[in-house]
Amino acid sequence: MLTTTRAQMKRLQLHQQGLLQPHLNHYQDANGVLHTLNRLGYVQLDTMNVLSRSQDLFFWSRDHRYQREWLLELYEQQSIFEVYLFALCLLPASSYEHLHHYFAHHHLKIMNQPKLDFILNIYEQVQLNQPLRSRDIEHDQPSSGATWSMTPARRALDQLWRAGLIKVSRDHHFNKLYTITDQNIEEHRTLEHEPTLNTYLLDLTFENLGIATLKELKACFNLNKTAVSEYIQQQLEQGNIQQIQVEDWAEEHFIRIQDIPLLSTLEKLEGSAATLLSPFDNMIRDRSRLLKLFDVNYKLESYMPKEQRQYGYFAMPILIGEQIVGVIDLKNDRQRRELQVQKLTLFDSAQAVEHKRQIECILQDLCVFVEAEQIIPAQEITYL
Repeated sequence: MLTTTRAQMKRLQLHQQGLLQPHLNHYQDANGVLHTLNRLGYVQLDTMNVLSRSQDLFFWSRDHRYQREWLLELYEQQSIFEVYLFALCLLPASSYEHLHHYFAHHHLKIMNQPKLDFILNIYEQVQLNQPLRSRDIEHDQPSSGATWSMTPARRALDQLWRAGLIKVSRDHHFNKLYTITDQNIEEHRTLEHEPTLNTYLLDLTFENLGIATLKELKACFNLNKTAVSEYIQQQLEQGNIQQIQVEDWAEEHFIRIQDIPLLSTLEKLEGSAATLLSPFDNMIRDRSRLLKLFDVNYKLESYMPKEQRQYGYFAMPILIGEQIVGVIDLKNDRQRRELQVQKLTLFDSAQAVEHKRQIECILQDLCVFVEAEQIIPAQEITYL
């Protein structure tokens, strides 16, 4: 059986993510961003804006020359679209055809809604007034009162969007703009493409992870274990993947045949990353895998009481070379134009001087990106 090491497994994923040697990414315009998105297949979106939006941090992590306007360009060119997979995600337009089953499933749900006439009215408003903001909807009603609850019109917009009948773009303030798609709301749609969707999502998972167990393949998009098992068996029979033994772990791991030559090629390369990773970054989204590969027990702590936080409200892992050397909690004070280091946690005190020097360089780049004028250094440095 083919064997490999944990270091090689980690290096392969860093390579897949464009994080092994980020200087080779060469973002010069929106096309570079689209190239990364086409290769990885998805980026998670989130409304948190402590530093910048998660999708912007994702691309900045891979090339510090990234500019937010490039993503808006891609929205305007209809080169990207939003869809809810395991969370709200941004996908390249090239993947739209693979989501037929997803859209058909939600379309059929709409057609069986008791309030179909209301939903059709919202659809017609979008059709007549596109691009439409939700606040411009006529005859909307108040929500149930909970701060997180949707108004009836917003709920209808969400249902239409999930069915692929309307699409979302964004303005400079990240507000949603709704337009209709080419899909006819009256058209009959079938659910026959589910296996194709599962295959597509699992192919994306291999593209993002490189080497993975059944559990890790399942976790990426919250897929059914039976569907993942069937995919693995089919891919093994077709000679597209192979089992691989990773040192220290008895669990079965799998690798695509096309990626096997990379293991020896990447052995000759040295990781050159010096960047921060968003809590929602594809590289670290699976926290169990993060612990397995980097020996770092990390989670987003913004939803925890302050006294229970270990790293901070919006702490970001620090990737230097091929190691996560620490975690830094940052805040962008836009009024004062300050990038504030709330807390810095380093994992290797012996390398602290060198790591702090590299972190300074990272923060200088980040300062430019978030348009801050100065960096307020950490009042607290912890060594673990």
